[in-house]
Amino acid sequence: MAFVNEKISEQDWEWVAKLVNYECIKAISRWIHKFHIPSFWTVDRERNAFLIQLGGGGSPDDIGRMPYAVLILDGQVIVFNVVRRGTGDGTVGRHVIDEVHELIVPSVLELRREGIKQLLREALEEDTYCRPFADGGTVADPNMTARSNVKSFSVEFK
Repeated sequence: MAFVNEKISEQDWEWVAKLVNYECIKAISRWIHKFHIPSFWTVDRERNAFLIQLGGGGSPDDIGRMPYAVLILDGQVIVFNVVRRGTGDGTVGRHVIDEVHELIVPSVLELRREGIKQLLREALEEDTYCRPFADGGTVADPNMTARSNVKSFSVEFK
């Protein structure tokens, strides 16, 4: 059981689009900006968990404009803001801290909140390594094999 980065298949994209669209997410978090589902995600199919970064629209210090992401777990959508901070670069290696803000867990999953936090740690770490636009990767055909040089990674829940 491990998360991997992969391109979203057409069949999976249709399923995701029903769960993760502007109207559905706006009903959960009123600050969400317009977004497009990317062509790739971070998944653990054995645990039925799918992380999708939705992006953001401004300063990561502005609560209403922080980047959004979702974790689909057992068909339920968990919405949160994630701000990536860090030091270093791709040559010497990066030290990355992801800050998770406003974690909105559906009531049917509330008893699993601590387990969800652990899933998020694992998914966000794998996502940190993803370099979809490296070596000619594009939006339509992302590079799912290129890896970032990450020296350390941690998640803080705010």
